Amino acid sequence: MDIKEMLSENYFIFLDSPSSKKRVFEQLSQLAEIETNISSRVILENLIKREKLGSTAVGKGVAIPHITNDDIEKPIGFMALLSTGLDFNATDNQLVDIIFLLIAPINNGSQHLQALASVSRLLKKPKLISKLRGCNNTKSAFAVITQSLNCLLYTSPSPRDLSTSR
Repeated sequence: MDIKEMLSENYFIFLDSPSSKKRVFEQLSQLAEIETNISSRVILENLIKREKLGSTAVGKGVAIPHITNDDIEKPIGFMALLSTGLDFNATDNQLVDIIFLLIAPINNGSQHLQALASVSRLLKKPKLISKLRGCNNTKSAFAVITQSLNCLLYTSPSPRDLSTSR
């Protein structure tokens, strides 16, 4: 799943001193509603339900809340950068300050899992996370993500390269 297809500069928000996880989810839901035409109330309710199943924190200050909806055709992502971390009940006990909301089509479980895996792999890169934490606006955050994705494209060996190196 190509993360570039899931993101746009308009899908990023920077939140200064967020008051709670619920408030961050509300703001992400409002942003997602503008871009997807899915009710922010529906998105928020689903995010809260998902979080009750277990924390979406993946460690090192990153969370990837993810939900499905039948009103979209392909996965879409929204990113929130927080000036201060929030408690997401992470297994590593770190506060979360980078949140990637993934909304995927309800009728395509494999596409949802592929998108989730792609986002997870991307957000496990320490250099990228460090650069994102240095951003103070959405434009710079989008540029950092785009640059990182472009580097992956140019440094990943093709299947043909792998087969000829044996």
